[in-house]
Amino acid sequence: MKIALVGYGRMGRVVEEVAEAGGHEVVARIDLDENPPDQQLTPEKLKGAEVAIEFTVPEAAVSNLERIAACGIDAVSGTTGWFDRLDEVRRTVEIAGTGLIYAPNFSLGVQVFFRLARLAAGLCDRLDEYDVYLTEAHHRHKLDHPSGTARQVAEMLLGEISSKERWELGTGQGALDPAALQVTSIRAGEIPGMHAVGLEGPDDRIEVRHEARGRRGLARGAVAAAEWVRGRKGVFTLDDMLADKWS
Repeated sequence: MKIALVGYGRMGRVVEEVAEAGGHEVVARIDLDENPPDQQLTPEKLKGAEVAIEFTVPEAAVSNLERIAACGIDAVSGTTGWFDRLDEVRRTVEIAGTGLIYAPNFSLGVQVFFRLARLAAGLCDRLDEYDVYLTEAHHRHKLDHPSGTARQVAEMLLGEISSKERWELGTGQGALDPAALQVTSIRAGEIPGMHAVGLEGPDDRIEVRHEARGRRGLARGAVAAAEWVRGRKGVFTLDDMLADKWS
């Protein structure tokens, strides 16, 4: 498979290593610094690419994905913070007749964590004495907080816990609302990524935790997603891919 990398920072370089180790060819490398505003995302620059893997920043993602689709190329997007504009991107992808798969986190280990956390929260929802909370930590360079993964986990937990009506980032002062799922974000050092769902009871604590050792897990998942989305039409989530692979 021939791949274009849109975003050639630390994440893009790890994706390149994983892709080439898997026998794929990287035919274009487009760094954000070379692409204001997206002049590099042209049919000429992306010539030969079958799938583009996009890891950039929220303010660039929508334009990037629309231009990739307009070039007739399928795409994988690991950028977070742009999902409120998904309908715009969906229209462009559908008109172009290409495929797009997006996710806040392409780590397959995180997908296992999601399922374990959902199960644990659902079980503890039957026990009134347990309270549930969410903590996430990433490196100091990460711009969004909470992370896109944490937002997805928080929404998932709200669907399982009848006592929680919404989630809120743990900032401010005063008594906390027991109807709000508390989410804590940490940005420090070079933490690759950690997400933990805690279930606090009167006599014990249960924790479901995922801790990344680096970026390779994300890169492996992104390359697997590129292999899956190639030749498909429409907009997909990682759940669509996993339902296909794990069924």
